[in-house]
Amino acid sequence: MKSAGLFRIQDCAFEGNTIKAHVSICSAHWILSCHFPEKPIVPGALLVEMLEELCSVALKRRLSVTTIKNARFKIALDASADSVRVEINISEQEDNLIAEANFFLTDTKAASISAVLKPSGHDLCFVVPFYNNSKTVAGVIKSIQDFGYQVIAVNDGSTDGSCNEACAAFPYQLLSYDKNKGKGYAIRQGFKRAAESGFKYAIVFDADGQHTLSGAESLIEKWKDFSEKDRYSSIVIGSRNCRGADSGGRFANNFSNFWLKVQTLRALQDTQSGMRLYPLNRILKICFLGNRYEFETEVLVRMAWRGVSLVEVPIDVIYSKDRVSHFRKRADFARISVMNTFLTIGALFYGYPRMLFERLFRK
Repeated sequence: MKSAGLFRIQDCAFEGNTIKAHVSICSAHWILSCHFPEKPIVPGALLVEMLEELCSVALKRRLSVTTIKNARFKIALDASADSVRVEINISEQEDNLIAEANFFLTDTKAASISAVLKPSGHDLCFVVPFYNNSKTVAGVIKSIQDFGYQVIAVNDGSTDGSCNEACAAFPYQLLSYDKNKGKGYAIRQGFKRAAESGFKYAIVFDADGQHTLSGAESLIEKWKDFSEKDRYSSIVIGSRNCRGADSGGRFANNFSNFWLKVQTLRALQDTQSGMRLYPLNRILKICFLGNRYEFETEVLVRMAWRGVSLVEVPIDVIYSKDRVSHFRKRADFARISVMNTFLTIGALFYGYPRMLFERLFRK
């Protein structure tokens, strides 16, 4: 059983070797109403799920329970309880972690579980940058978590309460700063945190609701077909079925497509797509110049110069009436134009020679 909205972590702190947290149960969930219909109680499997989630949150890496060493249930844990207090003592044993968890209802110990955890097989996470997306950000984060992947959300100086909404969804990790610095800057901060947390790859997923999990799954399936070497040297790009919500968006995309071909000698259909799967180690070795939308152009060009493959996969997107876009046609198009000028000059003196070197000596 996976959490999928069954509980919400209210707070979680890790000090010394102890995790202390409070968790609220979503008593209206249909699974709990079946266990038992008249007076639902929290099943033991859900407590194990809580233990796994809390350890992943506190230790900032995805962990999975592999073995239950001991489980004692002293009283029935009422599913309507406002809050469950949890204390988990962590110790290391070879390559695994041992978690001794106690669950309290008020001051009464309701259950205790001892379990063995190990790092999850996932080395891929989702990075969700957001700025003033209060209507959609929580739903986007929750949907990715239910999809089975860890979320690193980055609040790029929101002023409309988006950060509070994101906190309500409780992503495993939430980065936040007061001043808006741009999507490119937010993405790179998410990448840094992802790498620090042990992830090797990340999918950038927009918070405005335009991206779909079926699209992300298409990227992941393509990525899974690669060898480990090819994963390390490829960016997988979601090529949208509708490139730009209006004629201005289509023009900007076609403009960007043309210049990328000039700068890298590679042809892409959708260079402005925001859904991409990146190899973190390759990205974090470069000091990028662009902090806003021009970063998405810069990163493709400069990675292509270094021999990284740019692979497109068709995806669907949703352009709803309520979608909030922060792309400023004049200002951001001007920034992209300046970046393209810099990259075109750079291609002549650095990019083309570097690509020739990669082709001759790195293959």
